[in-house]
Amino acid sequence: MRRFKGFTLTELMVALAVIGIVVAVVTPAVVRMRPNKNKMMVKKTFYTTEQIVSTLINDQRFYPDVHLACDLPADQVEETEEYYCAWGFDYENKVRHEGEDYEGDDKFAGLFKSMLNVKSADSSNKNIVYTNDGVKWDLSGTVGAWTKGKTSGVKDAGTGKLLIDVNGDEEPNCRENDDDCSAEDFDQYQIDIYANGKLQINEEDEKAIEYATINTSIKDSIE
Repeated sequence: MRRFKGFTLTELMVALAVIGIVVAVVTPAVVRMRPNKNKMMVKKTFYTTEQIVSTLINDQRFYPDVHLACDLPADQVEETEEYYCAWGFDYENKVRHEGEDYEGDDKFAGLFKSMLNVKSADSSNKNIVYTNDGVKWDLSGTVGAWTKGKTSGVKDAGTGKLLIDVNGDEEPNCRENDDDCSAEDFDQYQIDIYANGKLQINEEDEKAIEYATINTSIKDSIE
């Protein structure tokens, strides 16, 4: 009868040790090669925001260019006269878009949502919506964010704050500077939007700025 020789315990231990070393060496490389989904979604959502904000601020039907009134010299404005001085998103007059009326404090939020692929809305806050790609858009910080100007020289009308959670309600639900969140694992970041249509990622969200900088002008100064 032919006898088959098996592996000795020493040989098995050596083989396992070799496999362990190979796994330890290869795993970090594989992790580095794996796409960072949150990084990709930061780029996507920031680009989407840029496109929508640009569309809104440049469409005269939504926000007429009345900022020239803000530059009138004082001697051309009677002290008792009040005129509407707006730089963009602080223009809250009624507009109609796709059969809906938008006006007042939440005019911007309403128009912005109309240009997203909204899948559902938060039951307790109409200014929080979810898109088909699983992103949560919180526009609450843009409601009433821009103050109307009634006198000449009004340039700083305020800042709207758009909070984006790139994976919806999935954890960790935090920004990179939160106590319970690491710089690499964050899934939320904030975009600051100015009345004149300029925008930038909030300076506290440094990693999000890094993610978005590659193909945007995110570091350009705000005029």
